[in-house]
Amino acid sequence: MNVTSVEHIQKKSPVKKECEDAFVLNSQAGIYGVLDGATPLVCFEDEAGHNGAYLAAQIFKAKLDQLSGGEGLAQAVEKANIHLREEMEKYAVQTDLGEERWSTCVAAVEIMNDHIQYVQLGDSMILIEDEEGRFTVLTSDSVKGISERAKQKRAEGRKAGEEIPPESYYDIRMNKLRYNRRLANVEGGYTVANGMPEVMDCLDQGTISRRGVRSLLLISDGLFHPKLSLEEIYHRIREVGLEAYVQELTEHLNKHALHIDDRTAVWIKLKEVPPL
Repeated sequence: MNVTSVEHIQKKSPVKKECEDAFVLNSQAGIYGVLDGATPLVCFEDEAGHNGAYLAAQIFKAKLDQLSGGEGLAQAVEKANIHLREEMEKYAVQTDLGEERWSTCVAAVEIMNDHIQYVQLGDSMILIEDEEGRFTVLTSDSVKGISERAKQKRAEGRKAGEEIPPESYYDIRMNKLRYNRRLANVEGGYTVANGMPEVMDCLDQGTISRRGVRSLLLISDGLFHPKLSLEEIYHRIREVGLEAYVQELTEHLNKHALHIDDRTAVWIKLKEVPPL
């Protein structure tokens, strides 16, 4: 048995109709994940009233839930991404427009006897704690700084003679968000699962030794704290637990009138591997 315990938490944003995050607890296969659907900029809903963010996250959850282990997480992401594209086509989504696509961030691990495989897209993150109690961020937040990079890209485009509206146009939040969504899985943009074939070129994937790893934390960006680094967040969770940390964070965001997103995390504690 590689895993000694698994804790998870999910809290819906108070401003959303339904939670657009999902989580995976496929313990038989040793596969765990957090998925964060990107809140849509369009008003599409399916017959059950679900939007594209919910559907994207659920498509990936279903694929990871049904794995039996050993198939490879990257292959699972590729299959889920193809299924996502097929579902969008079924509903005649204009997939040539980035803001129309259904999309989700992905953070998933497969825990095996001697190593841990991981895949990641967007700003759902994977952190590890070693047996010395040190906390390390395993993945990169590709969404961080996207608005600044987008502004720079527009400036370069204007300089090259492209017809791009003035920056005052992008001071309007929806215009800025639409432009940002068009930077998914392109150079200088950000990564996200949204049905594009380029998703597989952008996938952050790897394998680490299980030796020396005490625990793993998978979080959606709703657990990010405006005053703490990711390592500090993990340390705080270790001190007070997931439930108490999320309560503290929510109270802080409320107090400062900051946005409260969906908050999802999976915390996996591992059996110690004897030294060689």
